Amino acid sequence: MSKPPVTEQVAKRVAKHLTKLVASGLLVIIFLLMLTGYLWIQAQDAEERLLEQQFNLSLVNLSQNIDARISNMKLIAKTVANDKHIHNWAETGFAAEQESILVNKLGFLVEEYGLTSASFADKKTNKYWNHQGFLRILQPEIDTWYFAYLKSAESDLVSVYHDKNNNRVDVYVNYQQTDGSGLSGIATSFDGVLEMLKNSLFAEYGDIYLVDSSGKIQVHAKADIAGVKSLQDKFSKKVVDNLLQPNFTGFIELNQATGALLGASYIPSMNWYVVANVRK
Repeated sequence: MSKPPVTEQVAKRVAKHLTKLVASGLLVIIFLLMLTGYLWIQAQDAEERLLEQQFNLSLVNLSQNIDARISNMKLIAKTVANDKHIHNWAETGFAAEQESILVNKLGFLVEEYGLTSASFADKKTNKYWNHQGFLRILQPEIDTWYFAYLKSAESDLVSVYHDKNNNRVDVYVNYQQTDGSGLSGIATSFDGVLEMLKNSLFAEYGDIYLVDSSGKIQVHAKADIAGVKSLQDKFSKKVVDNLLQPNFTGFIELNQATGALLGASYIPSMNWYVVANVRK
């Protein structure tokens, strides 16, 4: 048999070499695609971890800011309730000419701390003053919150009031002497806190609100939700019970596919929580 022409042999070698080059090229492309995919997944995971860390830090920061505000208000209310000059005046019969001792103190607090109200009640007589003067003697049929507060024997009472007519939210902080007759309450606008919630990182990724220890939503950007809805209306009892724990930190993953997270941070001075429902 005659040997194939040299040109044919060369062509076969070139074709074989090209096949190897193509195969090698395809392997390189596949490797690069896999590497790119791996790096993309790693980058996404890193971004999600970073975002979750930001969520945690922002949530704790919000709760600490609110806690500092309420703690300061509680200190002011406690100082008024324990004020010796006010008690001396009360114990000597509430002399009309000395009523300014109380009213001036309350007025000073309103001006100094930018409060919307400051008040004092004598638990023995149920007489009630605010920074503008004597208001009335509190009555069980009308002032149910006051008498429920007395009966509770709790020193502190924190609540919010939604003035829908003026589109305003006020927070009320009260302190009563559990072994004495002094009771004081101060109020300030909570609009600043509401703005903090609206402008927080969570508003961009989902929803954020304040809830009390039972899960009732007390402060929300939407006025028709606050004081009406609760966490139990949105999530299962098991999730809510796990979330509303003073020592709970971080987020619960509600849905891995959608990246839905639910987190909470405790506010000790209120026994409330800042709750965020977001998507990564």
